[in-house]
Parts: sequence; C-alpha cells; structure tokens
Amino acid sequence: MQRKTISLPDDLAEFVDENHINLSRFVQDKLRELAESDSDQDEITEEQAKEIFQKLESLGYLDG
Repeated sequence: MQRKTISLPDDLAEFVDENHINLSRFVQDKLRELAESDSDQDEITEEQAKEIFQKLESLGYLDG
C-alpha cells in the first residue's frame, strides 16, 4: 500500500490524539465514500459548478 503524508493544524492534531482516532483508517473510509458517491453521479450540481468556477477564478485561470 502506498503511503501519503498529510499535514494537520495543531488543533486538529490534538483532537485526533485526544480521541484516539486511527487517522489512516478514517481517511481511507472517507476517500472510499467520496469515490463511490462520485461514481454514482454523472452530473455536477449547480452549487458544485459555482464552487469550481470560484476556485478557477481565484487561481487566475478565468482571467480574460
């Protein structure tokens, strides 16, 4: 299995430690949920389209 590294803000890292959360398992489960929900969805919602537009605009990809 390939390993990836993520960074957490101090408050979230503390929360994970205090609650004895297996972060690896948690992230794997959430990624599987996301992958399954994306495969079920052929089209994006209007809200998702707006979010994508805003992200592209903020990154400068839509400057004319």
